[in-house]
Amino acid sequence: MKAMAKFEIEWDAPEYEHREKDVSWYWISIAIAVALIAFAVWKKNYLFGFFIVIAEVLLVLWGSRPPRVINFILTDEELSIHAQKVHSMKEFEGWSIEKNDETWADLHFYFRSRVKTPLRVIVPVARLGEIRTNLKTVLREIEHETSIVDSIEKFLGF
Repeated sequence: MKAMAKFEIEWDAPEYEHREKDVSWYWISIAIAVALIAFAVWKKNYLFGFFIVIAEVLLVLWGSRPPRVINFILTDEELSIHAQKVHSMKEFEGWSIEKNDETWADLHFYFRSRVKTPLRVIVPVARLGEIRTNLKTVLREIEHETSIVDSIEKFLGF
């Protein structure tokens, strides 16, 4: 028989932070892809050119797709993501919070394994106090440091 959780916090949030892209974003993306394809043809590296075509199609499709709404359940024992992926708190060494705006914040979970990148979960700012208070009882809070990948992602609009 499973023991009762000390706390259980449930919320719904978008699966990622959606940034609106204007027409110029798509034109710049296509121009870069065309330049890379021309370079691939010049170097007679057709496999690279094919990869660029596939990557650009996916970039345009995924860039315009609105995020799904995901259900999250956080307990003292696990984090459940849309009832499809469950992470035990034992997998994590710590967590941090990065506030995005007045509505949403990013909750970063850092894995014990250094090979894995941090797990980023979007949480409503209104629930931050409750989440912070309860998470401190099971994991240590780590000061958030924005990575270069995060900075590039925000700069590119992803």
